[in-house]
Amino acid sequence: MKRLDAHFPIDDGRRVVCLAGCGISTLASDIQSWFPDRESHSILGSTFLNPTTAAGVAFGSGGVYLRKGPARTDRALYCKVSKNKWGENVVSVVNTLGIEGLEDADFENAHGEDAACSLDAYANDVRQGYRRNMAKSSNSVHGRAKASDTNYHNTVCECTGEVSRYNADTAGEDCNRSEGKVLILATVHDTFPAPKKKRVFWVSFPDMETTLAFRREVCLNNPHDLPVSCEYMDRDSVDVIDEAGRIGTWMLRVLGMGDIMGFLWSVKMSIEGLPFSWAPLICDKLLHTLNNWVPECIPGKFMIAGREWDHHTIVTVGDFGEGELQRFMERMDSFVKKYNDKVVADEKDVGKKIVSVIEAESPSEMSALNAFRFIAALAFKTYVVGEDLQGVSVDYALPKNRGLAPPLGPSAITPLKRMRYSHFGCNVVHEDIAYPLGVDTHKEKMAFKHTVEEEGGKLPAEHGHGVEYHAPESSQKRWMAMDPLNLFNPGVGGLPTLPKYGK
Repeated sequence: MKRLDAHFPIDDGRRVVCLAGCGISTLASDIQSWFPDRESHSILGSTFLNPTTAAGVAFGSGGVYLRKGPARTDRALYCKVSKNKWGENVVSVVNTLGIEGLEDADFENAHGEDAACSLDAYANDVRQGYRRNMAKSSNSVHGRAKASDTNYHNTVCECTGEVSRYNADTAGEDCNRSEGKVLILATVHDTFPAPKKKRVFWVSFPDMETTLAFRREVCLNNPHDLPVSCEYMDRDSVDVIDEAGRIGTWMLRVLGMGDIMGFLWSVKMSIEGLPFSWAPLICDKLLHTLNNWVPECIPGKFMIAGREWDHHTIVTVGDFGEGELQRFMERMDSFVKKYNDKVVADEKDVGKKIVSVIEAESPSEMSALNAFRFIAALAFKTYVVGEDLQGVSVDYALPKNRGLAPPLGPSAITPLKRMRYSHFGCNVVHEDIAYPLGVDTHKEKMAFKHTVEEEGGKLPAEHGHGVEYHAPESSQKRWMAMDPLNLFNPGVGGLPTLPKYGK
């Protein structure tokens, strides 16, 4: 599947067709070279490992960008398996791509491999001469279907008790959040206007209430002036990344995102898979040991704020030609003035800032902040291995009108570190919690999941159900309809592993 990596623009660059093996980092780079004024649907997060666009659709992941939303499309080519009346397994190919010249292709009667190869050949032909004869969407129902979550910028601003996005959402074509229950061969995605100008800020706060007020009043004030992205980190996140993620951050800054980092990650995985008891620990032990020999990975002005305040956001704001950046700056300046002009009763605190705003003044500083935030998960693993601890990781969505950290529970063991970092605009939180050796981390994790659900949250929100989470009945029924024989990814989301689900 990874060899099916062809991708090509259609509709004068407003959309792009990606075969299943197309990496999101490769896609982002090519779109930038083809159309400098356009961007792909997903550029950050785990981009440095170059995961595929199809994987993003299958999990509904990629909520970093507020103006774009998570990976979603109703235009795809994918395979299902069922039995015909003679009891034979039959592969049916579903074609909702909606592309001129491909709608009449006999995909429905082709084997999956034939359909994929036909599309791969077509993709290469189109890519060779896309400037001269670019493919277009057809005028059919599929050609007019959504190739992104076009209403996301509106719903994310609604301050309600619902969540913005989560893995069990059943909306859309079967390829969306299918989690392996169909075989995706290709997808169509919208591209998006690139900002004409961009500014990045590190904004720090003393408490979560003020941080949430900043999200409501400044970032999510209205759907037309949304920032490009808004990422959150707490003090423990900053501390752990600084103590265990300097090397990873520098590598992202120097090597960039894509094939080189993916290759190095594969080398790390190969070493950890060697048949020795210490093999899974050696790389992270080494990274942790060498970490403090490496200079701080972001400029000192940001680290000073990181150590002084408890809550931080990295906000990227773009100007798209309609005054969005100016209006955002006016809102942010007004917010900072309102909070920093408050009278402080204690004389020793007179003049002390409540909100700190530090701007990244160069592309190098911008990339440093992005790398610092997105190395968090890898830094946590290095930290717990290096410190001889154990950890658990949970991702969940909180209601849009909330955001305080869910309590761990009255009987919970107090963790040594509780990293909370999130896609702040959509309120999807990643928590990495470190415990001493000997603690029953599975018990702690299960108890915490129940607490999140009691707070109105939904799990998982981004990383998929796997065999750990039991999906809601609506999702299970949807997956069973996609794969009635239970041949694809059996056991996902709490489903039975038996043929035909044991029926």
